[in-house]
Amino acid sequence: MPWTPDNFPVLNERALAFQQVFDEAIAPKYDCVPSTPPALPYDPYMMEFVQWPDRVLIRYEKDDQVRTVWLDGREPTPLDYSVQGVSVGHYEDGALHVVTTHYAFDVTGFDDYNGIPSSQLKKVTEEYWREGDDLKMTLTVEDPLFLREPASYTTRWLPGPEGYKLRPYDCDPEEARHPVKFLIPKYK
Repeated sequence: MPWTPDNFPVLNERALAFQQVFDEAIAPKYDCVPSTPPALPYDPYMMEFVQWPDRVLIRYEKDDQVRTVWLDGREPTPLDYSVQGVSVGHYEDGALHVVTTHYAFDVTGFDDYNGIPSSQLKKVTEEYWREGDDLKMTLTVEDPLFLREPASYTTRWLPGPEGYKLRPYDCDPEEARHPVKFLIPKYK
């Protein structure tokens, strides 16, 4: 888990109130809605990086997501808001630096198990680098609508087995809703 007592995000009153009234049964994950950073990168699934001349594609097994990190310095427009936001990056000193903005409001946009939302003000900064065969990343999330201060974590991934291919996530909406039957709703 990336969030420990040492680095758990400091929530403001708005986020704490949202957490208090949030009902797990309405979490978008139960409708096959994909998770977003900061949660998506630390879910325990495989991923791969594909380098193109003007972009890096980050393909996640989790939720069959593909994030595009634009390397051409583009500026997002007011029409570019989406669940995954807009990622712009560059290489510096052997590391890939990525800044993602223009996220749509998401009721579980911080992660999909703590009931912390994220707003259109969410900004995620990632730095990826290699140490030997390991891939490391430091991620920082800012969202002044819900967080009192930025929150960060650092993680690492080991290479997958030789010849490994990402598997389809194939979220089935009926199967995804199955756990909801066992949740105790906050509201009747």
